[in-house]
Amino acid sequence: MLHISTTTFLLFGTGVLTVMCPAVSMKVLTGDNVTMWCEHTIHVTGNLCWFKQTAGAVPILVVCMIYTESLQSVEPRYSNNFTKNHLIMYMCGKKTTLTITDVNISDSGFYFCGAMDYNIKFFNGGRLEVKEKNEMSSKNATENLKKDQKKCPVSSENIFFSMTLLFGGIIIFTLSILLILAIIRHHKQQRRGAECQAHQHNYEEQEFESVEYSAVHFSKKRSKSAEEHTDPFLVYTDAT
Repeated sequence: MLHISTTTFLLFGTGVLTVMCPAVSMKVLTGDNVTMWCEHTIHVTGNLCWFKQTAGAVPILVVCMIYTESLQSVEPRYSNNFTKNHLIMYMCGKKTTLTITDVNISDSGFYFCGAMDYNIKFFNGGRLEVKEKNEMSSKNATENLKKDQKKCPVSSENIFFSMTLLFGGIIIFTLSILLILAIIRHHKQQRRGAECQAHQHNYEEQEFESVEYSAVHFSKKRSKSAEEHTDPFLVYTDAT
């Protein structure tokens, strides 16, 4: 295995190895699952492998599978203490994938696929950066806070101005409500006063009519009584 890693490093340094596509960068949290893929140009048969490289180190072999045009099912061969419980290689036509389950900090590095035959040819790959969940969450929160502060800077003057507008609006609204209630109450009092005056006027008119009627009736009754008393007095008058 050391022979393959050393050969890879030498070929890469002399320019024999080529990278087909630019690398992409991926950031994940510890405990997540991540899948990387790449395309190859093997036509008939050959060894299709995944490599890993960390900063300041030579690429090391992770896993290999024999590629055939018939796409026969073959078992992957793991190297350098990598196991199928943590890394899973899969081939589908001209593409291959490498899935890392339950990633940890040590999985950080640059992963790329390559074909090993008479020479080694590297294809595209990706840089994997693994962060602790707490560290990533704290970093994201700090970045979001800075962005919010840039978008909407807060100062004591702005706060004072905003509070002044808020309380001023509340005071104006309250005074408006009180004024409206006072006007409504005044109109109600005027209406009640007018109704009371109307009722009093009607009552006085009815009382006046009743008094007049009683006077007329009493006058008629008195005349009749006078006639009744007069007739007997005239009948029994002494003739002498």
